Amino acid sequence: MKRKLLLIVLAALMVIPGLTVGAQSITEMQQQQQEIQREAEGTRQELTETQQEMEALEAAIMAMDMVLDEATERLEEIDQYLAETEIALAETEQALEEAQQERDEHFERFRARLRETYILGPVVYLEVVLQATSFSNFLTRLDHMNTIARSDREMAGRLQVAESIVAEKLEETYIQMARIETLQAVQEERIMELEDALDQKYMFMNLLEYDVYQYEAKIRELEQANQEITTQIQRLQAEEEARRRAAAAQEAARRAAQQTVRPLGGSMTWPVPGHYRVSSGYGNRQHPISRRSEFHTGIDIPAPNGTYILAAYGGTVIISGWQRGYGHTIVIDHGGGISTLYGHNSRNIVEVGQEVTRGQRIARVGSTGISTGPHLHFEVRHNGRHVSPNSYLGI
Repeated sequence: MKRKLLLIVLAALMVIPGLTVGAQSITEMQQQQQEIQREAEGTRQELTETQQEMEALEAAIMAMDMVLDEATERLEEIDQYLAETEIALAETEQALEEAQQERDEHFERFRARLRETYILGPVVYLEVVLQATSFSNFLTRLDHMNTIARSDREMAGRLQVAESIVAEKLEETYIQMARIETLQAVQEERIMELEDALDQKYMFMNLLEYDVYQYEAKIRELEQANQEITTQIQRLQAEEEARRRAAAAQEAARRAAQQTVRPLGGSMTWPVPGHYRVSSGYGNRQHPISRRSEFHTGIDIPAPNGTYILAAYGGTVIISGWQRGYGHTIVIDHGGGISTLYGHNSRNIVEVGQEVTRGQRIARVGSTGISTGPHLHFEVRHNGRHVSPNSYLGI
């Protein structure tokens, strides 16, 4: 289009004879001006269509994120049920082992008693009764024999009870094992659903690579989203500082003295324990989607989808929700103008206004928003503006 515009301008210059402008020259220039206006209108129309395509893609990505949220939630429920069933199975197996041991003990005692009865035989019992020296002695001996017989019956009854308990625990074990197999099958199905949903989302994301206008539109959108985040954090931090000053004047004075921010000297907790690789650091980089040079406002920490994210430092949650470009996002205000941002989460666990401690679980790793794979986008901000998180994390 620039080449065509240049040709039109050159043609306009060629029809001007020195300093004299004839009627024909003015007419031609007016026609050329109209052609330029038509070209400009066509360019504006192309831009409008591109913006509409980007909005459609953004809506599709948000819809896929909702599918991912639902699949992740269902998978978490299955995981919880499976864990509870496995715990119940372990308890039942322990009870089964104890019941079997008690049954075996009763059986050994009963078998010993049967062996003793067999050796003594019925004649011995008759002799014990007939050797009575008196009628009262006879009654005493007879009562003693009845007591022994009653004890034998009770022993047999306890053995029966123990055997029924063993059978009950065995049946309960089989039921719980069958339930675990069913839950594991459902779990595998949910995992496949989640993987399918992720594949579909990545397919939508890959569409961004086929149109330069889309890259530029997304970059501008991210820059705007970054400015909106900055403005929102500044406003919310101002409100939080005002509340703290009203609560305690002495505390407000101390916080006011901290407005000249100082790094926490590496005392922040690493937000994704067990996953220490940084795939993209703070500073200039090539954007993974647009392939253009940009300034990366935080660090990216890759981790499997659903991995827990921890609060790097204690404070108050001032943002917990969807942020354009960042997906599911959490921002924690730590006081003194310092805040941390956690983006692209699959799920936020904490809510706005909640007080959190350093190392507390606040979210799960995901790939919501403008993201090419599951990871945590982590930022440190001072008065709403991003700063390098390296010194805060000690890296």
